[in-house]
Amino acid sequence: AELGEEGRVLLRKSGTEPVVRVMVEGVDRQTVHTQAQRIAEVIIHQSSGENA
Repeated sequence: AELGEEGRVLLRKSGTEPVVRVMVEGVDRQTVHTQAQRIAEVIIHQSSGENA
């Protein structure tokens, strides 16, 4: 919702490494950065228990 009609988000999990690529596009640089950080934090939090 914060990115509006002009933004988009793409998440891509690597097939060979334990990596998720977070790509966020939008008009406002600060909003794009903030949204990318939020998404990355959720991914890190959700995956933190997988290797325990």
